[in-house]
Amino acid sequence: MESNSLLRRAACVGIVAGLAGLPSLDAAAQKVDFAGKRIEMLVPFPPGGGSDVYSRALGPFLEKHLPGNPTIIIRNVPGGGSITGANQYHARAKPDGLHVLVCSSSTVMNFVFQRSKFELDLGKMQPLLLSPQGSVIYVSPALGVKGAQDIAKLKGQALTFGGGGPTGAEMRMTTTLDLLGLNAKYVWGIARGPVRLAFERGEFNINYDTTPGYLKNAMQLVKAGKAVPLFALGVLDEKGNLVRDPNFPDLPSFAEVYEIMHGKQPSGPAFEAWKAILQMGVMANKSILLPAGTPQPIVEAWRTAVQKTLDDPEFEAGASKVIEGYPQFIGESARPIMNSATTLSPEVWEWIKTFLKTKHDVTLQ
Repeated sequence: MESNSLLRRAACVGIVAGLAGLPSLDAAAQKVDFAGKRIEMLVPFPPGGGSDVYSRALGPFLEKHLPGNPTIIIRNVPGGGSITGANQYHARAKPDGLHVLVCSSSTVMNFVFQRSKFELDLGKMQPLLLSPQGSVIYVSPALGVKGAQDIAKLKGQALTFGGGGPTGAEMRMTTTLDLLGLNAKYVWGIARGPVRLAFERGEFNINYDTTPGYLKNAMQLVKAGKAVPLFALGVLDEKGNLVRDPNFPDLPSFAEVYEIMHGKQPSGPAFEAWKAILQMGVMANKSILLPAGTPQPIVEAWRTAVQKTLDDPEFEAGASKVIEGYPQFIGESARPIMNSATTLSPEVWEWIKTFLKTKHDVTLQ
């Protein structure tokens, strides 16, 4: 297992890449002025989930650093694993800098696996910020486990999990459980915030949250003895190796838990497919985008505001917990990651296609 020092170096590489991708403010960009304007930040999920937390943490600082100090309105448009909101954004958003879209891993995954349902093309949009975010898996203490070392006790137990759908962000969970040899009953059509509440009520006994949602909400369940953290999925370092999540250094990664369960390290087509899902679900977890065709001065003004937000001491003192510990990619430095997350090798595509058909009765075209 690679050391966490690699993660720190990866973060530095990401920050440098973000700076390199940030255009300088030229004369045209300085003329952009949003004074007196209302900017709509569309979040294609209900309140309470990771994307909502992320947007509301960044929003006030973007208001502060955008030229003219506009008002940013967060508008939640849930449905279809973010497809509903994304399509509404595509239909209504103008390339004037007053409409931004917040994407999550569900958006990326559904774009890959349900492309025909999307009206927008993620690859053609203007990236402002891409934020990797980890995921922590936790279970009900009623299952009789106290940590990752007890993972084998989950075999044969009646696990229940809820989420948006089998082709969205929950693929992080479904493929993880499959590779660990665990079976679960899945209840689809529920967003992360409501799923967490259902877990607290005892309706589900295994769940995951992205870093912001876990730190803000699920951690309270852990402290109250209502949840037991098992492991974090981990992140990919600059060499593509799976290492521990820097925000949860005391929790093993998926690879470590796999070895506890099976007595060997993960490998082969299934693990390569799992890492592809990780690329979509963790490395490209959150992003803020402008419409294709947005004039470059407006794009540059936004990207500058993003950089100033990340550098803001007030942001670093508080709201930065939603991105803490992960490299942040600004502007064009985000595009290669998004492209990688939305492009699968034929072997990985075939494994995922077979997995979805045999385990979830979903047919990919």
